[in-house]
Amino acid sequence: MGQGRFRLLFAVAVALAAFAVTGTAGAAQSCGSRLLADWRDGRIDGTYAVPCYRQALADLPEDVRVYSTAQADITRALQARLGTTASVSAQGGGGGSGGVSPLLVVAITAAILVAAGSVAAAVR
Repeated sequence: MGQGRFRLLFAVAVALAAFAVTGTAGAAQSCGSRLLADWRDGRIDGTYAVPCYRQALADLPEDVRVYSTAQADITRALQARLGTTASVSAQGGGGGSGGVSPLLVVAITAAILVAAGSVAAAVR
């Protein structure tokens, strides 16, 4: 009896583990798939990361590519997203410099040079 229960418990544990692995793999949907699902009504309502648009274009089924406006719609949304990203970067919100103005850098450099010149003049 003990060994039969052990086998049953082991079989249930293996089945649950297999279900957990396949359940999460099936439930996880790529961002490109989510974008295509968003487009199904003919428009893209959400905003996605740039790689999602590229993945959606790469994974676009051939019949959808040929017989619908999906490719043009997704490309247009990608261009709009890239334009938004570029304008945010140009305004200093997305730059890697930490939002430091180039004018501030020039002013600090000029102040350092003036101070060094004053010290050199005082030493003479």
